[in-house]
Amino acid sequence: MIQKMPMAILALLFLWGIGPGFTQGRPTSPEELLKTGISFYGEGKFNQSCTLLRLIGPETDKALYAEALYWISLAELSSGQYGEALADLEKLERAGGERTGEIPYHRGRCYFYQGRYKEALVNFTDSMDRLEEQDPRKAASYYWMGESLFALGQLDGAADIFSLVIEKYPSSVKYEAASYRLDLINQKKIEAELLGILKWSHEESLKTLEEYQAREKTYDQAIVIYQQKVAEMLAGAGADAEESGVAYKSKLAEAEIRIAALEASLGEANAALIELQGHGVAFPGLGPLTETERALKLMELKAAALELINALNKRLNGEDL
Repeated sequence: MIQKMPMAILALLFLWGIGPGFTQGRPTSPEELLKTGISFYGEGKFNQSCTLLRLIGPETDKALYAEALYWISLAELSSGQYGEALADLEKLERAGGERTGEIPYHRGRCYFYQGRYKEALVNFTDSMDRLEEQDPRKAASYYWMGESLFALGQLDGAADIFSLVIEKYPSSVKYEAASYRLDLINQKKIEAELLGILKWSHEESLKTLEEYQAREKTYDQAIVIYQQKVAEMLAGAGADAEESGVAYKSKLAEAEIRIAALEASLGEANAALIELQGHGVAFPGLGPLTETERALKLMELKAAALELINALNKRLNGEDL
């Protein structure tokens, strides 16, 4: 039995079993090789899966060969060999078969992991057009399209796609991931708005500070100018100011003396009138002043005196110039 097997398979079997005694039960036909290779892929043994599946060549059976290429590309994609996966997907596309409709989806994932997000978007769009609605990769294509837009910084477009996954495919395995991404986008938008507000506030604060400093400088300059003018006025008019102050005090004292004299005269006149009336002297239409009348007279005199004082103050301050 061993003599009839290809040398490559024989060598592989020796690696597995280390000797002819272990060859029984090992895959020998292309169908068995394919089945075992897929089983290795399911167990996460990606390198072993690829090594075994590559033993199936195009000369054996085109359909089996295409299926082998399909699982090889998936194993390479899962192990991070994105360039190799893309090359084998190209071979699969040339080989044809029923798996060709899935190629854009897996090619899009390869491009995404390589950071080629625009090319990934093209393939995910193609994938959505090719896949049936019930195919789980349809929802996954939408999800990866959202991831590509998110990676490109197109948050609004990504949010729309993730929302579509949540609303249209609630049973998809990508539902939770899409929900998380949508929450993250909303958080990023809030952060962007807060950063914008902080930036605006900072710019406004700087602008206000600059305006305040400019006004403060203007005020300081104005004060210096006014201080100089006042100093010049005081230096040039010191003697005049002193003379004016002396004259003001003298006139104020005269006004106070005059008020006192008028009050005394008014009191004496009223007392004399009362005394004359007590001796029977009649003054038609004239009687002694009552306390109210006397107070009014004094108020009139004081008002006149205040007018005089105000006039003196105005003259002293130069308001009548």
